Amino acid sequence: MASLKDETHWRRLVEECFRREAGVQAPLSDPAQDLIETGVLDSMGWVSFLRALESASGLSELGARLTERIPSFESIFQVFSEAKADSPAVGAKFSEARHAATRAVILRSSSAVVGSRTIPSDEIDRAFGMPEGKLRLRAGIESLAYAHESENELTLGVRAAEQALHVAACGAPELDWIIATSETHRNYPSLSAQLHSQLLARETCGALDVGGACLGLLNGLAVAQGLIVSGQARTIAVITSDVHSRFFQPGRVAGEFGGLFGDGASAFLLSAKHGPTPPDAYALGEFFFGCAGQYAAAIRVSSAPDGTLDVHFDGEALSRAAITRMEKVILDVELRSGLLRSSAEGLATHQPNPRLVSLLAKQLGLSPGKFPSVARTFGNLGSSTCGVALDAILESARRREADHRGPIFLASLGPGLLFGGGWLIPA
Repeated sequence: MASLKDETHWRRLVEECFRREAGVQAPLSDPAQDLIETGVLDSMGWVSFLRALESASGLSELGARLTERIPSFESIFQVFSEAKADSPAVGAKFSEARHAATRAVILRSSSAVVGSRTIPSDEIDRAFGMPEGKLRLRAGIESLAYAHESENELTLGVRAAEQALHVAACGAPELDWIIATSETHRNYPSLSAQLHSQLLARETCGALDVGGACLGLLNGLAVAQGLIVSGQARTIAVITSDVHSRFFQPGRVAGEFGGLFGDGASAFLLSAKHGPTPPDAYALGEFFFGCAGQYAAAIRVSSAPDGTLDVHFDGEALSRAAITRMEKVILDVELRSGLLRSSAEGLATHQPNPRLVSLLAKQLGLSPGKFPSVARTFGNLGSSTCGVALDAILESARRREADHRGPIFLASLGPGLLFGGGWLIPA
């Protein structure tokens, strides 16, 4: 990140954050104009604008510094100037701390598996009593990956974990933690505890389950990063596993919702960066999270007394919310990291359905090829969607010369509307 001495950089940063809040077509106001009084931004828009600037610039308490000032561009630049005078290292200190974190943890290996049964979407249409071709034509889903009767969250998770350990030439006894996430596992012991037993990890290896549904992988990676950076661990396996086909069944939920989901798992081996770095490793960057609660009512799932699932699913509202929030998250990744989205090796994101992914790519000005095709072939895999997509990007990057590998953007949503983002850079 550039220092505060670089005035051009900061003016561009302010412009980008403003356009994200006011819209890409919004005209830039006179620097002295009161943005709230003139209706350019409402009060919540102004707060959101300032928070985006705080995140992108590393200048904390920007809102507090502007409390007694006119909400204008001119006031913002005055605060930047004063911060530079007070401490020339403002922003640089934040940047250095962030980049130290990216150097501290590497992703050594990955793996992904899906349910062994491939079911054409037309067959799912019939099972749920929908018109044939509905999933393919309206959602863009051509087939779904369903677990065989011998497969479940544990067996899929173990397969993914064992493959990731094998690729890294790492034994399960080397693990300090197993962090698991699943939106469908409802049994006891927890999934992480069962994975611990099946993988034959040592007794002093911790086992932790994190929630977040589709956001679960990013939650798990952020927790693992924190444990490693703090010195509490050196090697951690982060595992996702979901089997929706036994949860969202015909007769329990409507096909417009249940028919979107498939089964899969992913695993990632993280370690402290020490000694020689594997040539195809990626380093973890920063993660950030939030909750846009105004969209919480768009999707709710609970158990009904008769054994069915009570699902409230406003597909249209959820689609609009997902696209809007996902776009903001990816733009936040770009601002926080200083990396251009166009330079990304790929984007591992939430994929409600393929059509929304295509729309997101269009709005971001990116080729759809930057987004691995997960939902089109396997369905929405819940917490494993980002994992399967990330593994595909890493596999593609391994086939490229090290100097030509780009960063990887991460972005996902969860019910609530939880959201999070982050990035990886070639180590």
